[in-house]
Amino acid sequence: MDKKQLIAYLEQIDLNLEQPAILYIYGSAACILMDEPGRTSLDIDVAAPYSDADFSDLAKAAKAAHLPVNPEEDTDGNHIEWIQSLRLCLPKPLPEQSLTLWQGSKLIIQCAPVAELIASKLIRYDEIDLADIQYHVSQNAPLFSEIEDAVRRLPPPFNRDMLVTDNLENLRNDLETWKGESP
Repeated sequence: MDKKQLIAYLEQIDLNLEQPAILYIYGSAACILMDEPGRTSLDIDVAAPYSDADFSDLAKAAKAAHLPVNPEEDTDGNHIEWIQSLRLCLPKPLPEQSLTLWQGSKLIIQCAPVAELIASKLIRYDEIDLADIQYHVSQNAPLFSEIEDAVRRLPPPFNRDMLVTDNLENLRNDLETWKGESP
C-alpha cells in the first residue's frame, strides 16, 4: 500500500470503530505517513502495548475495511500486524513526545519521535531500514546521542541485543559517511 491506500484504510477503520482508539505505529506505515518518497508496504505495524484500543473492536473495523489483523504469516496482502511486547523492538513512548500522524473522528494514529523509530530499525538494519533511516536523518537530523538513548530505552532483550548494539555502531559510521555525501 502507498500513502493514498493507507489513508483510505484508516478512513474505513475510523468509520467502523464503535469506540475511540489510538494506534501507536512504527515501521513502514509511519514512514509512509511521514511522506517518505516511494515508500510502500503490505503491513501496518502497531505497537500493541503502547496503543489504546479495544482489540476486538479494532479487528472488526479492520475486517470491514478489508484489512485483516495478524493474518497467516505467508500472506501477500495488505494487513495490520498487532505486535505484542515479546516482539516489540521500540522504546516505551513518552506521551508528550508522541507524534500524531493522522486523525479521524474515532481513530488517532501516533508514532514515536524519529530517534526511537531509528532505534527500532537496528534489529535488522537491512537495505529498506537503511533507506528509512536516511530519510529520517535527512528530514529531522536527530543527534546520535538521541538514538543511543533510544537504544538504551528499548525493552529487554533488545536494549542489550548484540545485533542492535553492533548496528548502532554501524549507524554511527554510516552517519559520518552520509555527512560527506552531497545532497
